[in-house]
Amino acid sequence: MTGDLVAVVIAAGFGSRLLPLTSEVPKCMLPVRDKPLLHWALQTFRDVGAARSVVIGGYKAERLGIPPGATLVMNHDFARNNVLHSFAQGRAFADGAGGALVSYSDIIFRRSVVESLLQSEGEEISLVVDRGWAPRYEGRLAHPLDEAEGARFDEHGRLLQIGKGLLRPDSSPDEWGEFIGMMKISRRGLGQFWTAFDDVDARTGEDEPFQAAQAWRKAYLTDMLQELVDRGVKVHCTLIEGGWCEIDTEEDYERAQGFRFE
Repeated sequence: MTGDLVAVVIAAGFGSRLLPLTSEVPKCMLPVRDKPLLHWALQTFRDVGAARSVVIGGYKAERLGIPPGATLVMNHDFARNNVLHSFAQGRAFADGAGGALVSYSDIIFRRSVVESLLQSEGEEISLVVDRGWAPRYEGRLAHPLDEAEGARFDEHGRLLQIGKGLLRPDSSPDEWGEFIGMMKISRRGLGQFWTAFDDVDARTGEDEPFQAAQAWRKAYLTDMLQELVDRGVKVHCTLIEGGWCEIDTEEDYERAQGFRFE
């Protein structure tokens, strides 16, 4: 039930590839159709019934427009770490909740994308994976395909492999998609996630490699998801075809202005 879920939006990063647009504001405060990316996301999570929202801030956090009903949590070490450790800053705010809706802050998406994710009942951890990735990379010169967070899944939608540099032009949409940066984790799934996180943290130095990351402190969310898969934890893929847009470069930002939210 969405009323028992907390929405966590990770918004701590620099957005350096969008300079100079991000010289004074975080990437998620750039407007699309006259509304900041962050506000589109928070409104959608609120519309589907999330009980409360948490925004993980870092770079230019004082310029984040946090609406009523949302809580700002700081990642003060954002300049040294990455998405995974930003997410960890919001860990306590999901305690006692039925689970979490987790999202990157540099994506816009239709409500139907979130609704599809919420329909994955009975799954402890479920990722949104887009099988319609190929057309999005046609002519996308500033963000080539090898930078996509690819996800390989089996015939039952179970995640097998995830990370950057995995998708190829000939990758079959029956086996491969792009992780859009959104997932749903049940209370039990959060327990599995943080148990693995704490275990890795206890035995790995912050500058030691972890999965595909050169350093533990620089790990991505996908690195921990691959760790879970390697440990035998079931991670489900909610498969979609389009209905979202990533904004990583000026080229992406220009295209996003024509995004259709319905």
